[in-house]
Amino acid sequence: MTALGLAAAAVLSAAPAAQAEVQIQVYGGVNGNFDSDVQVRRPSLPAANGTYDVSWDGKSFEMPPYWGARAIYWLDSNPNWGVALEFTHAKAYAKLNGAVGSTFTKLEFTDGNNIVTGNVLYRFAPWQMHNIRPYAGLGLGIAIPHVEVELTGDAGPRTFEYQVTGVAAQALVGLEMPFGPNWSGFVEAKMSYTHINADLDGGGYLKTDIWSPHFAAGLSYRF
Repeated sequence: MTALGLAAAAVLSAAPAAQAEVQIQVYGGVNGNFDSDVQVRRPSLPAANGTYDVSWDGKSFEMPPYWGARAIYWLDSNPNWGVALEFTHAKAYAKLNGAVGSTFTKLEFTDGNNIVTGNVLYRFAPWQMHNIRPYAGLGLGIAIPHVEVELTGDAGPRTFEYQVTGVAAQALVGLEMPFGPNWSGFVEAKMSYTHINADLDGGGYLKTDIWSPHFAAGLSYRF
């Protein structure tokens, strides 16, 4: 069973327990994307076939904005450790210049370079000042981007759809700051990886690996 499945099973099965501590978190923020190689194969348009060095924008504050949600179950037997199920909606827009601009009229993952991960989390002892609590985690799951691809001079259909394209992973660190018996705020930095092996409508494929730094802030409710 995958880490995603294990985390989901743990959250769902443990939530009803009387002594369980469960948190629901929502957040917004910003993501960037490092440059990546994009490989294209389009049988009906051989001129487009090749590997391109692509620079990406995140445009986190444009619609639809960056956001995410997470459910955490902190283990009864060792409450410093937890498992979580998380969804993150980030974006990647290719900068259409040079050879990339000549080959593509659109290359985007803009209704999300979405990732769903099962996470393992560890929270450290609270700091004496304001009871701030550091935490860290690792996650593994799947990438579900909205693939938008149009090739210059292509008579075939454009690709405009959600696809499950491969593995996703992330590492994160953060600080949680309580301000009531059930509520807290948090700030977080993380790095995500998505493998994209997308099918092109009309034949062919597009492959790339995207590394994205994220900075997020959000609210957490504990029950």
